[in-house]
Amino acid sequence: MLKELVDKAEKLEKEGNKNPIGYDRYSQPIKWVVHIYPDEDRVEVEEYAGENRPRPKPANRTSNVYPCPLADEATYVLGINRISQDKVDRKAAAKHQAYKAMLEQIALSPCIEDDLLREAVTRVSERVEDGSVAKAFGKRDILGKQWITFVYEKGPLRGKHLHEMPQIKEFWARKVSGDVASSAEQPCCICGRRERIVRNIPTKIVLKSGNRQIASFNKSAFVSFSFSEEGAPVGMCVPCAENASQALNYLVQQNSQVIYEDRTAKGKVNNDSPRNQVAVYWLKEDAKFSLEGQEISFEKLFATPMVVPESMEVKTTEELIDRFLRAPLGTGANALNLDENTFYLAVLSPNTGRIAVRDWIEVGAGQVKANLARYFEALRLVDAAGNKRAPYNISQLLAPLPDADPGMAKSLIRSAYRGEKPPSSLLLSAVRRVRVSGARDGGLEAKKRDKRRLDPVEVWQRLCTLIKFCLTFGKEDAQEMETLQRSRRDSAYQAGRLLAVLEEIQKRAAGSTLSSTLIDRYYGSASTSPATVFPLLISMATKAHMPKIRKKYFNLCRELEALLEEIMLAIDELGGFPQTLPVSQQGEFALGFYHQRADFAATRANR
Repeated sequence: MLKELVDKAEKLEKEGNKNPIGYDRYSQPIKWVVHIYPDEDRVEVEEYAGENRPRPKPANRTSNVYPCPLADEATYVLGINRISQDKVDRKAAAKHQAYKAMLEQIALSPCIEDDLLREAVTRVSERVEDGSVAKAFGKRDILGKQWITFVYEKGPLRGKHLHEMPQIKEFWARKVSGDVASSAEQPCCICGRRERIVRNIPTKIVLKSGNRQIASFNKSAFVSFSFSEEGAPVGMCVPCAENASQALNYLVQQNSQVIYEDRTAKGKVNNDSPRNQVAVYWLKEDAKFSLEGQEISFEKLFATPMVVPESMEVKTTEELIDRFLRAPLGTGANALNLDENTFYLAVLSPNTGRIAVRDWIEVGAGQVKANLARYFEALRLVDAAGNKRAPYNISQLLAPLPDADPGMAKSLIRSAYRGEKPPSSLLLSAVRRVRVSGARDGGLEAKKRDKRRLDPVEVWQRLCTLIKFCLTFGKEDAQEMETLQRSRRDSAYQAGRLLAVLEEIQKRAAGSTLSSTLIDRYYGSASTSPATVFPLLISMATKAHMPKIRKKYFNLCRELEALLEEIMLAIDELGGFPQTLPVSQQGEFALGFYHQRADFAATRANR
């Protein structure tokens, strides 16, 4: 994974998307710019309104005194100790002295070969030392955390921020590299060069609102490249470590999706929880294709299990499969050879101060395209109204399972990209949730529904989509099981259909909205022990409900009787009602019930 990240960093550098070593973008923008006019012996201050570009960033300054070159907080530049109205920085004096020492160090550094730049740094040092810079701020209200930069208004440096000059960047890169490297020289595990090995990577990964190390050690058992726990290096030289971190940071910001979030009972996300999972993905070589005049990147197409971009205008799962995943993309000289490209995906979890890599996937891009077609084929399922719908993403599929193992998200990722069979625990969780409350249609709870919770119909649809996915993944019947299969030779499936028919009979006999149906009372037992429950339910339907329907809706009564007879005959041919149903058969039962209920809804809508 680290080698692939370093390769990605090289591409980012060519595109201008990589920061110099020791530089990064801050959330806090530059507030003030100090202009020094040497020819006029004048210092002016202006409020900055430009772009938030990368600035020097120390490897670890959370509680240490560590100044930055020519761009830093007001506490360092001016010695201001007031951070806010009621907070004071007790280290302000020490920080200011360290900043002045840094300026002197830069002025004497062999990295500064340009005479004008050396003059500029020297003049900044003098103006900071004699108080001219502080005096130029006048009565402006300045806080210690506000950033200040310098511009030397002379010759080629006119209008340019000094901290962005190449020789200043070179000075800072050497300083940061020296501060974070160990004393031992070893072959780098990435590039193979014999270098001083990094022990603390300068750039942190911003994941789930926290700055985290890509690699860290807190136990001697984890020390792989050193004989001592203290200062244990990670086996990489500074450039490779920095490149890997910067590439991962870029990908987290541009090519990542949350696939599982650890939430409290009130819905608040615990960002530091290792249960959180974020998928980061990229292609070895960027590739795009044109479809109906629209240019789409393969990275977006391959991210569809996690998010379907609006720009693709996908309305149904069938459309996603047929238009994008199974259709040849390009012909003749324009044909795309995806087998020569590689797709990478890492599943990351945050922890306090560090990152855990939960999974690493490396698959040929052509194989990914084929695997995704098989994945979405298994997810095809009509909605509760009998209509074709857009695909659910992984987070949506797992949302009805609040107690789900976070590993289920990773399992769905592996099914989508590697073509691996989903775990039995996923089917078990979905079946159990349906049995408890998933079969409700939502109409009974409309007035008292908690807005923070999913609509019951959505819960029902997503759970049955998961069940259908687990039962049909990689099988020939994945496509046909999108809708009702009247002739399916499975007694559990037919029993599920029968329960939906019995519920429909009860509803039609009542003629109005019921406060509850037989589903609330009997779904759990009917889906686990059909032979025990169905004789009672059939007797209730034929003796209590059907006579009422016959009086009001004779033709409807005949249709329901015919459907009842058709299903019971199919069950008899398959050996009658099973005594008990294992988990997989409970899944078939749920699908049969869902399909038949959706078919009733579609029939009513078309009348």
